[in-house]
Amino acid sequence: MDDKNEFEDFFVSTSDCTPERLLSALKSYSEISKKLGSDDPLVFKDLLSGAAGSALFRRSGTAKETETFLWLSQVQRYAEIVVSTGKVKGFKGLPKEVLKDLSGLSLNPENLKQVSSYLWQHGVVLVFLPQSSGMKTDGVFFKLQCGTPVVGMTLRYDRYDYFWFTLMHELSHVSIHYDRFNEPHFDCLDDLGEDIIELEANQLAKESFISRSDWRSASVRRHRNEDELLKDAQKFSMHPAVLAGFVRHDLGNYTLFNSVIHEISVKRMISSDA
Repeated sequence: MDDKNEFEDFFVSTSDCTPERLLSALKSYSEISKKLGSDDPLVFKDLLSGAAGSALFRRSGTAKETETFLWLSQVQRYAEIVVSTGKVKGFKGLPKEVLKDLSGLSLNPENLKQVSSYLWQHGVVLVFLPQSSGMKTDGVFFKLQCGTPVVGMTLRYDRYDYFWFTLMHELSHVSIHYDRFNEPHFDCLDDLGEDIIELEANQLAKESFISRSDWRSASVRRHRNEDELLKDAQKFSMHPAVLAGFVRHDLGNYTLFNSVIHEISVKRMISSDA
């Protein structure tokens, strides 16, 4: 077996690989290796190449940021593999009409198997990767060096409404905030607050499923029972679980429609398709 240095394959002479970047990558790699208790040359490669999130780690280097960087590095590697297959079209923007069309897939849970390939046709890569114990993240949006937008999801909650809203929230960032983010943008839907960027993404995500006028007229907001939920879901061409999620959030009552909300296991459906 060739006993060459484990980093040899990763050193490439480019104008970007400056002595400062090399020293910074080595320092960060040393810190991460100590926290992990092991060495992973791929982590060093990510730090040296300026992978998504590496700048964030270098600025803080906390245990939480270490976990986040390692998670993000895995998401990026998978996304790069997907792009290398040639199945992902060049990104030319993500119109709101595409989000509306995509939301139609939510009517049938079996369509979960088509979401990734649908997004490939619009130049977007979707990656599912469980979060580590030190994280509290629902989704992330970042761009590969080639410009391809990537959405990573942790599936922190195994609910159908949560899956679709998280996905559409991140895709809303891609649609209307693509040029505003040069660093990875993380979202925890429990803690979005009143940031205007998050409010814009929330609004577009919601309107991709139901218009403002239809939402205002929804009877289930006033008569909170399953019969009204099913009637409105049919009227507005929405899956009952997705509509139930909006009602629960709007009213701040997360005990409503529990049987509908927990009927579908997204994780099971996605893993069975793997």
